[in-house]
Amino acid sequence: MIFISFTSPINSAGTQLKIHTVQPKETAFSISQKYKLDWRMLLEWNGKKENEGLKVGEKLKIPQNLSYSSKIEKNLPEEVPSSGSPKFHSPLKVLPPVSLPYSNLSYYPNKGVLFKASRHKDVHPIRSGKVVVLDQMDGYRKYIILEHKGGYSSVYANLRSVSVKEGETVKAGDSLGELEEGKGLYFQINQGTKAVDPIPLLKY
Repeated sequence: MIFISFTSPINSAGTQLKIHTVQPKETAFSISQKYKLDWRMLLEWNGKKENEGLKVGEKLKIPQNLSYSSKIEKNLPEEVPSSGSPKFHSPLKVLPPVSLPYSNLSYYPNKGVLFKASRHKDVHPIRSGKVVVLDQMDGYRKYIILEHKGGYSSVYANLRSVSVKEGETVKAGDSLGELEEGKGLYFQINQGTKAVDPIPLLKY
């Protein structure tokens, strides 16, 4: 669960706002990642419901000077441990080699990993959670975002078909859907609004 707090109150002078114009294929999640916000905060700030889609050309207010804090469950570490001890199940029965690794380099950022295509098509949740986004994007086919306890979320893309619905609760071992033929799984883990390297956190 994410708790949002303002670093300074909104007053008559007004906190400076950015205006974002929604582009084709953009979602609340992709926009919030761009501005380092929690996607639910972005919707709430603009008076929209979680199941309400965005329209191309729509103007969204982007709040500035905000900070967030994650309420971490007692049995979870506040930060990803440097030892890289596994915390999550594998999203595939057998993980194939990585074709595009995670990178936080400013000149070559990649917020997740892209696995090579393999014969294992069935995609599974890495931990029990709630389906908060189910959408489609050019280049990534269908994709799913799960919200987990401890402030974590996970992203699964390049899906040909999905077997869950938005708002549904799933657990590790359930099927989320199947990968597009010839495509590898794009996979991402976020802690709060920050993407982290998922490979050290997975059980093989």
